Amino acid sequence: MSCLESYFGAVPDPRAANATHRLGDLIVMMVAASLCGATNATEFSLFAQERKQALSRLIAYEEAPSHDTFSRLLRLLDPEAFGRAFAAFAAGFAQACQGVVSLDGKALRRAYEKGLVA
Repeated sequence: MSCLESYFGAVPDPRAANATHRLGDLIVMMVAASLCGATNATEFSLFAQERKQALSRLIAYEEAPSHDTFSRLLRLLDPEAFGRAFAAFAAGFAQACQGVVSLDGKALRRAYEKGLVA
């Protein structure tokens, strides 16, 4: 989480002091959900609920935030500050993935039919 906090830690938290979930955790949930195709607050909440085990490698939370929590945050969040943080994150992510080559596991295991033209 410390790496993600280095990118998103400068984003001001517009919520009340008694907020249940940390801002960084909510941002991680939204970014992960977006990468998996989520496009709105309801889908972010559902993703956080259904993918808690996978997300637990990055963040810890007892209960997934509601769609109202995500919706409120998206309305209050400073878009310019978030945009700068996300651009820095995306650049760092792209640099970290430099040189990564994806391979088809079927070809590696020779699980394809020989002579079959795709």
